[in-house]
Amino acid sequence: MKNDENTIFGKDSIWFAVIGIIVALTGIIAIAMPVAAGVTIASVIGGCFIGVGLIQLYHAVGIPQWGEKLWYVVSALLYTIGGILIFAEPFVGVLTITALMITIMMLNGISRMVFAFSNRNALSSWGWIAVGGFISTAIASYFFSLMNNADFSLSILGIFVGVSFIFEGISFIFIGSEVKVAASK
Repeated sequence: MKNDENTIFGKDSIWFAVIGIIVALTGIIAIAMPVAAGVTIASVIGGCFIGVGLIQLYHAVGIPQWGEKLWYVVSALLYTIGGILIFAEPFVGVLTITALMITIMMLNGISRMVFAFSNRNALSSWGWIAVGGFISTAIASYFFSLMNNADFSLSILGIFVGVSFIFEGISFIFIGSEVKVAASK
């Protein structure tokens, strides 16, 4: 009889590696076809917006007070229209999501630098945090300078996701091997 407590640690740890390989291969495909990956990502986000908008619209019907209903209806319409626009113009959706991603990367870098410098007396590694923030900000600035290049701006979202999937897949493979070692102890 199988011990349910050790299911994740026994021979079933192979599934971490299987999932890792699938995710990493998906990342390689996304890098090989970055525009298709970006359009797919934008389409999924557009579908989610439409779904959220329709759910909110349905929910708004049940709100008796008009003032509160108005804001639910406005929110629902914004989500739904945004999703429809992404579906109607998927390349514009990719550019918009890419611009938002780069903006977040830049703001994250700036906030890490501010955090590092404001905590330099408390953190011995504040310099590394500041360098990491500077690098993120510099890369984001460089990416913004390339946004007028159609090949770059349509490809970078798929490349980012592909690289992320590759590292995520590798992480799963390592977790699987560590879990197997832990199970044998």
